[in-house]
Amino acid sequence: MGPLLVSIALCVHLAVPHLVKAADGEDPTSAGPCHPNPCHNGGTCEISETFRGDTFIGYVCKCPSGFSGIHCQHNVNECERSPCRNGGICTDLVANYTCECPGEYMGRNCQYKCSGPLGMEGGIISNQQITASSTHRALFGLQKWYPYFARLNKKGLVNAWTAAENDRWPWIQIFRGNIDNNTPFANSFTPPIEAQYVRIYPQVCRRHCTLRMELLGCELTGCSEPMGMKSGHVQDYQITASSIFRTLNMDMFTWEPGKARLDKQGKVNAWTSGHSDQSQWLQVDMLQPTKITGVITQGAKDFGHVQFVGSYKVAYSNNGERWFIYQDEKQKTDKVFQGNFDNDTHRKNVIDPPIYARFIRILPWSWYGRITLRAELLGCTEEE
Repeated sequence: MGPLLVSIALCVHLAVPHLVKAADGEDPTSAGPCHPNPCHNGGTCEISETFRGDTFIGYVCKCPSGFSGIHCQHNVNECERSPCRNGGICTDLVANYTCECPGEYMGRNCQYKCSGPLGMEGGIISNQQITASSTHRALFGLQKWYPYFARLNKKGLVNAWTAAENDRWPWIQIFRGNIDNNTPFANSFTPPIEAQYVRIYPQVCRRHCTLRMELLGCELTGCSEPMGMKSGHVQDYQITASSIFRTLNMDMFTWEPGKARLDKQGKVNAWTSGHSDQSQWLQVDMLQPTKITGVITQGAKDFGHVQFVGSYKVAYSNNGERWFIYQDEKQKTDKVFQGNFDNDTHRKNVIDPPIYARFIRILPWSWYGRITLRAELLGCTEEE
């Protein structure tokens, strides 16, 4: 009867399986197959009718992510599934991995391209943000080659920054400099620089240390790439508007929404609304839910007349019917973004926290002349 009683007691015990969470080193005086915990690396012991071969063991180990084995004793090599993209180099860690990304990529899996212009040429970087060790003055001091002239492709008689002749240690090194006065030359940094201030030190100069430049990179979030307004990746049919203006009421001078592309050139090179009121909007259909982290806007000229949007709101939707206006988190009111102050300079606004939506609308709130916009959206497709 002894063995029979033991057998009955065991069956009753197994009839009610239960989960036991026990850390390594738990009090070994507790009874049962999960006491002490046989599972390593934070594994959870679960009592179960389990056989290993022909041996009854009475438990299984539920392993945390990154570990495997009967007792969770093996570290999984996450690099075997090649998680690093765009040429990133994977290093396996304990229950984790890291990716060493090439210079122009970033993100946990090197999934973000980080090589967009940061705003020297377009004007997003303001004059006040650009300083230098000195300024060259020519023609009896009438010509001043200020630091904020150091913008890529700047035109005009004075179109770059130049250090003073007696400046022995001018700021503003590049691995290799230019060989003439007009051809751009790019240098990449691997690993990239993460900083708020960037200073360039000319090493070899010809006649004067003179420079025009652009910085390439992205915000540390990695999700700030142009979404395709300027490049044309966003097609004309994806861009709609509340109304359209025609100069002289002529079709050939139609300022349609498909022309609302950053830096678009030509006589008719932007969207202009047919009415000047706060009910106007410019809409972009991203075709899928997209993370939007910023907006760049620009005005335009209509036959010499300067026109731009001075401030605007942003609305978003996932179905094109139910719309939400982006809110100022502190004020708990509709967020009004600062727009442009002329027809050509880029104005960038960061959207933080970001918007996750398919449809984006720019809602002009104040303007100069007529409501006129060229724009680019910044962001990335929804993160995996």
